[in-house]
Amino acid sequence: MIEFFKEIGKTITDFKFYNRVKGFRLSKAMRYIFSLILLITLVLTIRYSYDFKKGLNVALDWAKKNLPPIEIQNGIVNVNVQQPYKVTEEGLALIIDTTGQINSLDEYGKGILLTKDKIIYKESEIKTETYKLSNIQSLRIDENFMNALRKNALWILSPLMFVFTYVGFCFARFIQILLFSIFSLATSSIVNAKLSYKQLFNIGIYAITPSVILGALLALLGIQLPLFWILYSGLYIIYLIISIINCKEEVAKEDVAFPDITDYK
Repeated sequence: MIEFFKEIGKTITDFKFYNRVKGFRLSKAMRYIFSLILLITLVLTIRYSYDFKKGLNVALDWAKKNLPPIEIQNGIVNVNVQQPYKVTEEGLALIIDTTGQINSLDEYGKGILLTKDKIIYKESEIKTETYKLSNIQSLRIDENFMNALRKNALWILSPLMFVFTYVGFCFARFIQILLFSIFSLATSSIVNAKLSYKQLFNIGIYAITPSVILGALLALLGIQLPLFWILYSGLYIIYLIISIINCKEEVAKEDVAFPDITDYK
C-alpha cells in the first residue's frame, strides 16, 4: 500500500519515473490504474453519500410538513386531500391532482405534478419528463415511510453508488487512455523515441494520474470549472509529451554509457 502511494507521488513529481514505467509488466500497470480508480471512487462515494444524506434529510423534513399521505395501488394514486393540492416554494411547484383538472406544468418554470397514474417532472422550460406508475403494485407514502427511508436509504444507495461509479470511472479512463495512445504514438514518432505500443500504453496509464486526481479533488470540493475537459486533456497531454521525451533522453544516455564493443575493434 505504501508503495502504491509512492507511485502516485512519482507520477506527478518525477518524470524520470516514467523510464521505469515503460518497462513494467502490463499486469502491474493495470493493477495500478484499477487501484487508483478504486481509491478515488471510495473517497467520492463517501462525499456523495454525505451530500445525499444531508439533502435527503432536508427533503424529508419538508415533505412531512407539506405532503399529505399518498397511497398507490396497482399504479393508481389515491390522496385524501382537497385537490388540486399545490405547494410552491423557491420557484418549484408541487401539485397533486388526481381529478384531471391539471395535466401539465406549462404555467410553471419547474415543478412536480402527481396525477392519477403518473408523475410529471419539469426541470426547465426545455426539459420535462413523465414517469408512469403502472409498475407500482402497493405503496403508501406517509410519515412511517419517510422515517424508514431516512434510516435505510443511505445503506442501500451507497453500495450501488460505489459500484456504478467505479465501473463508470474504469470505462471512461480506459477509453481516454486508448484514445490518447494514438497521440502517444504520434509523439513517439515525431521525437524518435523508439518506444513500443506496450511501453506507450504503460506510460499513458500512469500519466493520466495528475488529471484524474485533479478531477477528483474538484469533485470532492464541489468546484465546477467551465470547460474542465480542456484542462483535463491538456494536463494529460503535457505529461504524455514530457514523459515520452524523457524516456528518449534516458535511452540516449544509456547508449553513451554502454557503447557497442565493436567500436573498439
